[in-house]
Amino acid sequence: MDVKSENIHTLPDDCVLIAGGGPVGLVTATVLAHHGVRSVVFERNVTTTKWPKMDLTNVRSMELFKRLELADELRTHGVPSHMPYTVLMTTGLASDGPITKWEHPSVEEFRKRIELTNDGTQPREPYQRISQSVFEAWMKTKCEEHPLVELRFGWKLETIKESPDGVEATIIETGTGQKHLFKSKYVVGCDGASSKARRSLEIPLDGGPTPVSFLLVHFKSSDLARLHKQGRFWHLFILLDGTFGGACICQDEKEIFTIHFTLAPGVDPATITSEEAIAKLFGGLDGPYKIKVDEILVRSTYQPSIAVARHFAGPELRIFLAGDAAHQNVPTGGYGMNTGLGDAFDIGWKLAAVINGYGKRGLLRSYEQERRPVALINVERSGVHMATHMQAVELLKGHAAEVGKQSKEGREVKGAIHKHYQEHDGENTDFGIEMGYRYSSVVCIPDGPGEKAPDWDPHTYVPTSMPGSRPPHVFLKDGSSIFDRLGKDFSLVDFGHADSTSERLISAARQLNVPLKHIRLPGEDHAEELWEKPLVLVRPDGHVSWRGESLPDEATARLIMETAVGYHDKMNEETPQKSDVPVQFTMTEGMSTQVEDYKLQNMGEFQQ
Repeated sequence: MDVKSENIHTLPDDCVLIAGGGPVGLVTATVLAHHGVRSVVFERNVTTTKWPKMDLTNVRSMELFKRLELADELRTHGVPSHMPYTVLMTTGLASDGPITKWEHPSVEEFRKRIELTNDGTQPREPYQRISQSVFEAWMKTKCEEHPLVELRFGWKLETIKESPDGVEATIIETGTGQKHLFKSKYVVGCDGASSKARRSLEIPLDGGPTPVSFLLVHFKSSDLARLHKQGRFWHLFILLDGTFGGACICQDEKEIFTIHFTLAPGVDPATITSEEAIAKLFGGLDGPYKIKVDEILVRSTYQPSIAVARHFAGPELRIFLAGDAAHQNVPTGGYGMNTGLGDAFDIGWKLAAVINGYGKRGLLRSYEQERRPVALINVERSGVHMATHMQAVELLKGHAAEVGKQSKEGREVKGAIHKHYQEHDGENTDFGIEMGYRYSSVVCIPDGPGEKAPDWDPHTYVPTSMPGSRPPHVFLKDGSSIFDRLGKDFSLVDFGHADSTSERLISAARQLNVPLKHIRLPGEDHAEELWEKPLVLVRPDGHVSWRGESLPDEATARLIMETAVGYHDKMNEETPQKSDVPVQFTMTEGMSTQVEDYKLQNMGEFQQ
């Protein structure tokens, strides 16, 4: 079908087309607007999701929202700050009690820990529980209020074509079926696991399905006494004899819950009512445990996948993939949306820098170089967390009858499961994963010879300001946060020992029209010790571009600033990427290159 001439549109050069109005698309638009760049967001659905999907905005995402001055407002829509984040592992609510638990601090408790532990290991912001359905609705409102963001819900991307000069996107207005052609300089594809942007670019998706499928039921219940019989919980994991029963998430600490009920192989989910699934899950080993269900909100079946796109950008660096379009994972660990938010911040500031005139092609090249390795680690880690539960099931296998008794065998099995979970407690607390990722790309200026990178720990954030890293958070002598001193664009943190070098960098930034805030912190010995160098150049996303003690001349200073904003794209040849090599992840069944090859027919919208 040809496109009518009146339906051919050319966006201004300073306007980015965003395909997908979920959390990643909306945050991408917000980041662009934060840096003064316009965008148009096309979303196939007529409104935001009614599905719960994610339920935790992690510590790094909250730090990034703090940079957008949105963290405090976000918290007003989430679970109250005094509520604990307790995770229970049990064989069923009819049993005497949970086998073990993870007791994560509330936001208030976490904030006190941050204030008291000023050693650089802590985040600037605690995490925040908030359902994606609530999060998306809030973000949509924020975008509607911003003059630089235009939202078009009920418009879906059909195909997209990239050229050296720009992009042509075919988009259908779902209400009328009319086809439109939009021409733009840049597109960010945030259009989900079955991404039309990714398919149009013919980018393979490596990975595969996990060996389990779930029935998701999102419901309301005021029967809190029975639901919290074993104690108030955020997450509840049910272990069965030889299989993982599933999980329940308390979404709002009031009345909204979500279960993920494991489907046995060959079982038709249509034969199980939502109420039956809820009772079976909560009953665990002891048979159905009924609660009063006030309302079924939504239900769906899904088979989680663990996969990463082979590339995150088109060959012409005009189209970029973010969120589920680029990577998918199982829910354990909460890496899905949070990894996508990291994508949004990265591509958002880089596109803004290019459109605003001071960023060059190397910035666009660096997006895949930086974000794909993070996605590979996070996606793999989600499988590791899921494997933790499956390993606990193996410990229970064949001993289920004894667990409910006070026998020696039962106590030994429960003790083994308790020990296992306490030794593998990284789900939602692997801060090395969340805060400790270190970029390596054409826009990161590495340390000189002899500088050794500190060891990396997936569970614990190791403070470092090495180029590519998120530097340590620390409170200064006056009680203020060093992160709060950083500017919106580039920042030069100067501990006061290298005036000539700082002046050279400031002069180079001025010559290149790079917006740079000079932050002098003389006498801040504790912060300087944690930041490791007297001069640290920090990017708009809070990662380090360069650090050092001195520079020999103006030419070297200019080279550093040029590299930081993408002038030297060819440097990537010295550090070739290995993204053409297929990978396989923990908990996957074989390999696949397209989502349709393994998604359930009845999966609804949960992973769309």
